[in-house]
Amino acid sequence: MTETQRILRLLAEQAPPSDREILADIVREFLSGEKRREMLTGQRYYENRGDILRRTHWQIGKDGRRIPDETQPASKIAHGFVRKLVDQKAQYLFGRPFTIRCENDAFSRLMARTFDQTMRARMRTLCKEAVNKGIGWLQVWPENGEICFKLIPSEQLIPVWENGDQDRLQMVLRLIPVQQYSRGRMEKRLLVRCWDCDGVQDYFYHNGRMEPDGEKQPHLTLDGKGMLLDRLPFIPFRYNEEELPLIRFIKPLIDDYDLLKSEDSDNLGETSGALMVLTNYDGTDLGEFRENLARYRAVKVSDGGGLDIKAHPVHTDSLLAHLQQDRKDLYEIGRGVDTQNESFGTASGVAMKFLYADLDLDCAGIESAFAAGFEQMVYFVGLFAGLMGLGDFSDVSAEIILNRDIIISEGDAIDQCTASAGLLSKRTMLENHPWVISVEEELARLEQEKDANAQASEQEVAE
Repeated sequence: MTETQRILRLLAEQAPPSDREILADIVREFLSGEKRREMLTGQRYYENRGDILRRTHWQIGKDGRRIPDETQPASKIAHGFVRKLVDQKAQYLFGRPFTIRCENDAFSRLMARTFDQTMRARMRTLCKEAVNKGIGWLQVWPENGEICFKLIPSEQLIPVWENGDQDRLQMVLRLIPVQQYSRGRMEKRLLVRCWDCDGVQDYFYHNGRMEPDGEKQPHLTLDGKGMLLDRLPFIPFRYNEEELPLIRFIKPLIDDYDLLKSEDSDNLGETSGALMVLTNYDGTDLGEFRENLARYRAVKVSDGGGLDIKAHPVHTDSLLAHLQQDRKDLYEIGRGVDTQNESFGTASGVAMKFLYADLDLDCAGIESAFAAGFEQMVYFVGLFAGLMGLGDFSDVSAEIILNRDIIISEGDAIDQCTASAGLLSKRTMLENHPWVISVEEELARLEQEKDANAQASEQEVAE
């Protein structure tokens, strides 16, 4: 190697990587990383497809080695603990309509139209996504005079934060699996849509490389005019500050519970765990004996021979105690409400609040973490409303309030509202009244009744 070649090689090794190489490294690291695997695991357990479904029943072969036993079905009993815990949190937070607090009537009506029943269902799904995967994402854009929000699967989005600050996005990589017809057959390819401050560029990721697809486009196009936004139109909603999914904390307990129940089911129906005593066995290979027993349910013995099965006793009490402790730990660590708790049906008042304490604590944390996402939603509603000519709301603020679907004594709540008359505003009392679904609708009804009563009184005076 000449000196020139050596210098050129050193320069090549020390040269900074290109943008495409950096993006390829980011995608490669995300696809093979633990964070994405944990997201997929959380979703898999939510769909009740836990590791227990991979369980295999084994037997001893002729050579004494363990081999899969296809003649013996291995019980695979999966329990949907994750689904119940996640649904509890989502329903607890998003089971009731939002309350929108805004002093600008026009913007309040726009927010009410945007945050309708469809949006409430979408936000409930987003909450499940965040709990299952640690973080959920919404993409927002204007379309046909409406402001649209779309849920993006978390395992398909890679955020790059500005200066490590997890409140400001510098870049977003959206991974989109696509199918393309190539060389006479359909091929699966990975489209990577890269959003940054300069626009949107598509790439195809293949064999660790990024190949550009087309020219760079603006963030959005309105009335044929391309626009760049000050903020990338993606909104994060975190389950917690660390973006740790629920499955991180409860997976070992679920796996243990599923395995014990599955093994117990096998032990009740099979004698595979029993100790077998052979007398005058007509053969010398114990592997052959086990194979014949599994295949034919019979063995050959000599005169005076026999097979004595010493079954292991099923320790029902210890098994039930262990399962009950697993279940208790699951709901404690998962911060949920076990409806099989003996005191659940008889608890009321303070006792009921105590049963819901962990769920309320976790949902309070989710609500706090979601607050930043709600602020960005309000920002984009105002921004796109201005771009679409619906009004200038740049200086208008609004607050989205979640009405938790908590278990309360309606009588006590109504009595407290009545006792607060004169101390609190009518709106505040309506917001806390258990029978009120929409504060705005209830205020409108009260105003209508007031006008009707006034007209009736005037008519009586006239008569």
